[in-house]
Amino acid sequence: MGLERSVEDQVAESYYKAKITRGVADRTFRTWFSKGIKAPDLAKCAEVSEMYLIYLPFWRFVAQGKAVACGYSEYTEQTGNVIRNIFEELIDDEFIWTECACDTGKYGIEKLWLDPGGEVPYVRGSVVSMEPGGSAIEASKRGREAVHEMIKIAVEKRIDRITLKKSFLIPKVFELVYAPVWIAHYSYKGGHYTAIVDAVRGEVLGGTSPINLTARTRMMILSLALGGIMIGSSVAMLIHTGPYQLAEMFQIILLLLGIAMCMAGYPAFKEGRTFVATGTMTHVASLRPAVRVPKQLTDQEILNHDSTILQCPLCGEEVEQPWGEVITPCKKCSHLLDITANTVKTVPYDVAKPDLLAKVAMEGVKADFIPFWRFDVDLEVTDKLTGGDTTTGLPDISGKRSYYICAADIPRYLAEPWEIDMTIRNPEIVEVVAGYEGNYMPILINNNTARELTEFLYLRYETEKPGILQVLRYNFTVENSRIVYIPYYKEETSYIPGI
Repeated sequence: MGLERSVEDQVAESYYKAKITRGVADRTFRTWFSKGIKAPDLAKCAEVSEMYLIYLPFWRFVAQGKAVACGYSEYTEQTGNVIRNIFEELIDDEFIWTECACDTGKYGIEKLWLDPGGEVPYVRGSVVSMEPGGSAIEASKRGREAVHEMIKIAVEKRIDRITLKKSFLIPKVFELVYAPVWIAHYSYKGGHYTAIVDAVRGEVLGGTSPINLTARTRMMILSLALGGIMIGSSVAMLIHTGPYQLAEMFQIILLLLGIAMCMAGYPAFKEGRTFVATGTMTHVASLRPAVRVPKQLTDQEILNHDSTILQCPLCGEEVEQPWGEVITPCKKCSHLLDITANTVKTVPYDVAKPDLLAKVAMEGVKADFIPFWRFDVDLEVTDKLTGGDTTTGLPDISGKRSYYICAADIPRYLAEPWEIDMTIRNPEIVEVVAGYEGNYMPILINNNTARELTEFLYLRYETEKPGILQVLRYNFTVENSRIVYIPYYKEETSYIPGI
C-alpha cells in the first residue's frame, strides 16, 4: 500500500539518471532544427553558443483514488420519449500529479514528463540542479486537490445527474523528483533562441526557433481565404435560400468552420519571427545554471525526521522512525506507537493465536503476522434505492459489527477478499498476551486512511451486489479501533490464513 510517511513526515528526494550524452543531444537538436515551419536554413546556419546538462525539480504526489458514484443520464428520442439509463461507477485507480518546483512562469516546464520508475536517491551537490522553491506543505495540498479533481472527472464521465457520490484519496508518496534536461542556446542571423532535450529519453521537449516567414505567410493567406469563403457562403445561404434547401445545421457548421479557419491563421500573424515549439516553453531562454531561485523550502527541514525527537509517552524511550512505517513498536516497552505526527500516541493491539489445525497443516513454517485495523462500526442505513434485479444471497454488513482493513504492504487483490471475509464473519480472535514467534509485518497505513478505507469497503460491497444502486444514505459511526495481528502462512505467491 502507500508510504504515507513520505507525505506526513518527510519529503523524499530522488532523481533520474541522464542517459543521453552531449553528442547525442547535439544531433537531436540538429534534427529538430530541420522539422516543422522553422527557417529552412536553420540546421545549416544555426550556431550553438552553449549546451549544458541541468536537473529540474518537480513535486510528485501519487495517490490511490477510490470513489463510488451512482446516477443516470437521459436523452429524448424524436418521438418525444425520454430514455433514462442508470449507472454505477466504481473507481479504484492510481492517480499521479506533478508540478515543477521551480518558478514555472520563468522556466516554462510545468509538469514532469517522466513516469515513475528507475529513480535513485538524490544527494545534494552530486549533480547540477535548480533549487526547489515554495512550500512542501502547500504543494502537497495542491496535489491532493488536483487528484480529487481527477477522481471527480473519472466519476462523472458517463453520469449526467449524480444521485450518490463518495470519493476517497489514499496517499502513497509525496516527493521531490529531479529530471535531467540538456539546454542549448543558439543564434541565427542575429537572433538568440533556446531548445530543451529530455536527457532520459532523448526527445525534444520544446524551445524557440526562427520561423519560416514564407511558409507562415502562405499558411496565413490560405487559412484566411478559406475561412472567408466559408463564412461568405454560409451567410449567403442564410440570406438567399435558392432552389435547393440545405439544412440549417449544415449552414451553421459551415459558418463555424470558416471562423475556425480564420482563427487558425491569426497565431501565424501574431507569432512574429519567433516560433514557440510548445506552449509550456515561454521564457525558457533564461534557464541557466548560474540562475537560482531563492530557497523558500523552510518547512522541508521542519518535516524532516532528523530535526524532530519523538519519545514514547509511557517509558520515555526515544522512538526511531523507520522509513515508510506509520506505527512502530517501542524498543523498551513494546507498545505500538503512532508516529505520523510530531506527537506520539499509543495504539492498542492484539495478536491472534494460530489455530491448531493451521499449525499442524503448516508444521515447520513460521507464520507471517499481518496487521489489520479493526474498527467497531455502527452503520445505520436511512435510505436505499436500487434499480433492476436485486435478488441476492449476500449477507448484510450494516448495523453493529467490526470492519477489518489490512495495514501492511500486501497487494490489494489479496487483501480485499480478506477484508470482506473477516468483515462478514467477524472471526473470534484468541489473543496471545506475550506475542507469538513469527514475522511481524510493518504497519504502513495510519488510522485516518484506514478509516476511509472502511467506508469504501462498505460502499464497494453494496455496489457489487445485484442491481444498480441509485440512492444510499447512511450514518457511519466508528466507536473504537485497534490493531490486530493475524497469522498467515505464505505458500509460494499466496497466503493461507492461520485462524
